Amino acid sequence: MTALIPVLVVALPGRAASAMQLSPQQKQDVRVHYERATRAYDLNKYQEAVDEYQKVYEIDGDPVMLYNIGQAYRLNDQPQESIHFYRRYLQRSPEARNRDDVNRKILNLEKLIEERRKAAAAVTPPPPKATEPKVEVPAPVVPALPVAPAVVVVAAPPTPPSKARRGVGWTMVGLGVIADGIAIAEGIHAKSLGDQLTKNSMHTPPATFDPSIESSGKTANLVAIVCGIAGTAVAVTGAIVLITNGSSGAETETTAAPTVASLSFTPWVAPGLVGGGMGLRF
Repeated sequence: MTALIPVLVVALPGRAASAMQLSPQQKQDVRVHYERATRAYDLNKYQEAVDEYQKVYEIDGDPVMLYNIGQAYRLNDQPQESIHFYRRYLQRSPEARNRDDVNRKILNLEKLIEERRKAAAAVTPPPPKATEPKVEVPAPVVPALPVAPAVVVVAAPPTPPSKARRGVGWTMVGLGVIADGIAIAEGIHAKSLGDQLTKNSMHTPPATFDPSIESSGKTANLVAIVCGIAGTAVAVTGAIVLITNGSSGAETETTAAPTVASLSFTPWVAPGLVGGGMGLRF
């Protein structure tokens, strides 16, 4: 399962000094488009945020808008476009305070593009090999043999519901609920950090960009995603175990050893990929 669910939004709304003078109407247009872009960020509508930031840049030419556009493309899982606008931002703002952080983002996005290229090449099927024509060999003639009488097998009645399966089912449901609770708490924490960055960026003059806040928000967002996926999967699997308890088939012997159930879950986390795998044995 792959999920791309970005929570943290980073923007640098501080307006750089510009040689051009804006009319009152142009200043009003800049304010309107920037507010629309901020709301689009909050709603994870990154393409709309890109459009609004481009309109701001077309009016006043603030290089910070190029950085914001790169951020929106990165969170929208468009690494190639994000790299382009990050580099344009560094060209227009050679003395930017967050220059090192932007360069790290560019390197990470380039690695992501290369990993995806290799993964796509690995799954490409090889060309079909030429096969030799098959020679049809006639089957030998077998004389007819007397038919043996049919044997009817009567299945044993289904076994009663297993206490072990019921215990596993309820345990899984409880663990799933706990994991979902953790996911909700971490999601709220990540949203709080994102709001803090947005408020800091709207100060006049703008507050210094703190990469540690963005890193903490990403970590909380990742924990929320993994716990949410794992909790939902475990709870749903537990419900299935409870519903199907005792209906999986008949036992061949009444003296068989008791059933032992085990559950395993393995999260998958990689750039652009978050998911998990689950196994249940009885």
